[in-house]
Amino acid sequence: MSADLLISVIAPAFNATAFYDAWLGTIQAQAYPNLEVVLVDDGSTDGLSERAQEGPAFLRYIRQDNRGPAAARNAGIRASTGELIAFLDLDDLWAPGHLGRMSAALEAQPNLQIAQGLIRNFLYDHGRACYCSRPYRFINLGSAVFRRCVFDQCGVFEENMRFAEDFDFIIRCWEQGMRKQDIEELSLLYHRHENNMTHGKNVVEMGVVAIYKRRIDRLRAGKIKPAMPGPLEVPYWDYVGGSVWPFDEGIREPV
Repeated sequence: MSADLLISVIAPAFNATAFYDAWLGTIQAQAYPNLEVVLVDDGSTDGLSERAQEGPAFLRYIRQDNRGPAAARNAGIRASTGELIAFLDLDDLWAPGHLGRMSAALEAQPNLQIAQGLIRNFLYDHGRACYCSRPYRFINLGSAVFRRCVFDQCGVFEENMRFAEDFDFIIRCWEQGMRKQDIEELSLLYHRHENNMTHGKNVVEMGVVAIYKRRIDRLRAGKIKPAMPGPLEVPYWDYVGGSVWPFDEGIREPV
């Protein structure tokens, strides 16, 4: 594992104190030696401030009025200093070694901008954490590590979007020819529960239609070319991946 590249972990949070201990524990368990964590409190009212201010030295706490996860992530990016940027929502977990594997892939290939591992959904069944899906690859930011230059070239998250801002961002990465390596190992444990922002939402409510309209608008404005950039040549769905459906596939494999 290299200690040369500083990784900034960006974490947006709104009333997520119940997940704080497990979230901090999964970051510490990475044992990555060159790390800063920027926790952006998006107007929480559940005592997150008190917990975060007692955190380890690598944890930086920022508070803002409630503006949504896109604005919180953008604030974290602006406050961070790392050459590499990772994201982890407070209710999710990382598989052991995730940061080391992603940073090693990026260091080994200077022309690579993104490294991404696999995702598995999990839930708590009678108090026990269980995987509830098979592994898959999709746009969930917590499964990837990005070079800072990706945000310089592709822009940050669209703050007017309360949903699907991550999907919109990955589409822009594809449009701009950001090279991504898929790592065939588990990276993200995505926690499915009733308080997920996407719980019970249909594709329109989650903003999927809006992100494709934004792409059409960029095409019509001549901001992007209809054809893929030559160096990338990766079909759209290969780049983006695909989620599992249903989110709970009935698997109950202990985490």
